[in-house]
Amino acid sequence: MGCRRQVRSAAALAVNVCGTDARGQAYIERAMTCNISRDGALLAGVRCPLRTGDTVVVRCAENTGRFRVIWQEMDGGGARRVGVARLASLNRVEDLDAAELEADDYQRPRSRVRRQHERYKCEVATELRMKHIQTPMWVTSVNLSEEGCSVNTLVSVPAVTELNIAMWLGTEKVWAQGVVVSSQYGLGTGIKFTSLSRQGREHLLEFLAQQKETVAERRGQKVAGELEILEPRETPREQQEFTLSIPLLV
Repeated sequence: MGCRRQVRSAAALAVNVCGTDARGQAYIERAMTCNISRDGALLAGVRCPLRTGDTVVVRCAENTGRFRVIWQEMDGGGARRVGVARLASLNRVEDLDAAELEADDYQRPRSRVRRQHERYKCEVATELRMKHIQTPMWVTSVNLSEEGCSVNTLVSVPAVTELNIAMWLGTEKVWAQGVVVSSQYGLGTGIKFTSLSRQGREHLLEFLAQQKETVAERRGQKVAGELEILEPRETPREQQEFTLSIPLLV
């Protein structure tokens, strides 16, 4: 199963791309689709200088839609391959026969591999002490590594919050200083260790050596080249007026 939210259809359609380029000049040019989904498309042969996040208008026959540029990469000969996501429809179109659907095995590469140490799944009793808050927070870890941990929290903790962490690793209680790097209500809190004593690190490494189940990278270890990536935004429900079934505007 790929990481795409919608299945792509292989289709080569001539489209017109209109908008304002990075220099503020209006343009209109011809391009071709490589594949399409209900709310997006992959365009090839785009030569105008676009920026990730730009809004463009794409016309295919009698159908028109507004799209956001999600990513782009050079495709040789000065042309670009551009991934776009639909913002809103300007007219209603009836369902037409779609191109043959392809299996979704795409895995979006990360711009870089962020983890420097292996992460292990383990439940460890953990005490969090935040500055200016006297009452400690008692939680359980979800996973643990040499550089940080993820813990279950009932509330969202602001990012960059500094705290002291006590972890019960077997029979040893190890203290560390850390900072919150991510926190979402209901999904837990990610903490990066900023200071750990030599003895505490030795206990931590010894404990991790006994763990067996690791946490895999969500999108593999592939490193992207010269690829700009912008996470697509969800289309508001009120803008999902219809289900498109022709390339680009389906």
